[in-house]
Amino acid sequence: MTLEERYANDPEFLEFYKDKLLEPGWAGDLDDVELEYIKSRLRESPSLRRRWGFRPSAKRLSEQRIRAVAMDGVSHNEK
Repeated sequence: MTLEERYANDPEFLEFYKDKLLEPGWAGDLDDVELEYIKSRLRESPSLRRRWGFRPSAKRLSEQRIRAVAMDGVSHNEK
């Protein structure tokens, strides 16, 4: 299942939710669908990787690190 399938009945909420999921520290405990959405967007965007505390050139995006940033955000020491 994708986010689009999950929220097919509420497209306005879907757009809001997709934007908010990409904010470090907002999502909290991710499920697999949310994790895959964030990971796919991180793969596409070097600037988003930077916002999430990854190097823009990073090839490996650790699921554990993505979950931690979704839960707690990025500390200034990690940037």
